[in-house]
Amino acid sequence: MPDPYELAPEPITPDLPGEVVLSESEEELIDAAASDLFLQAATCVRTFGDFHLAITGGRVQEHLCMRLMVDPKFRSLPWTRTQLWVATQGALPDEPAGTEIIDEVLRDFAGIPRSQIHLVPTGQAAHEDYERQILESLGWRERGHDRLDFVLASLDSDGSVAGIGTGEDLAGGRIVTTYHGGARGHRVAMTPWFVSGTRFLALLASGRAARPHIARLASSAADRRAFNDLIPLNGVRRWYLDRAAAGL
Repeated sequence: MPDPYELAPEPITPDLPGEVVLSESEEELIDAAASDLFLQAATCVRTFGDFHLAITGGRVQEHLCMRLMVDPKFRSLPWTRTQLWVATQGALPDEPAGTEIIDEVLRDFAGIPRSQIHLVPTGQAAHEDYERQILESLGWRERGHDRLDFVLASLDSDGSVAGIGTGEDLAGGRIVTTYHGGARGHRVAMTPWFVSGTRFLALLASGRAARPHIARLASSAADRRAFNDLIPLNGVRRWYLDRAAAGL
């Protein structure tokens, strides 16, 4: 007698460089990423006493931060122990910048002490000043653990990760630099070498607009090689996609 229950085949996720979490909708995607951020924050505070979080600009990142503010299950996120960083200064047109997300969503509602919110300085030596701030803040940790704990980012239309210059010719050792050209023009950003040291790199892609960029990365060997600059060492690189972005 045939089995009356037919199991739907598992969807084939895009072959991306890293782990892939596939969600039915953007809301589920945000919930999955927020849950991982919450667990990472709790673990790092328990282990090191603080949590270093870097965010980039983007619509989905903004919605995720808003979810952290209103969802009761994330209310106990240890914001008072969080050091909050902007991974890059600047944003694509019509996308909220990381600075705007901090100013409009997190600054007044998360309960982070103002001294623990780190924005990119202005001026010609901005990248050097920002690098100094990061080194001083992480310097309190034991050597080997002096790295970011979580980077919340997304894939841009030019193939970079929220303005962090993947594939650009950068020698290891600098953690903040300036970039010229590309979709974001002149910008200050953390380097791929520094971001590759993070414990957890979360990459968000949602909606039909993200589909061609995800498809290109999944099929282009050159794009994948450039992306290798952002492979976390002894860490996690996880993509959060909804079905629209995955082309399903």
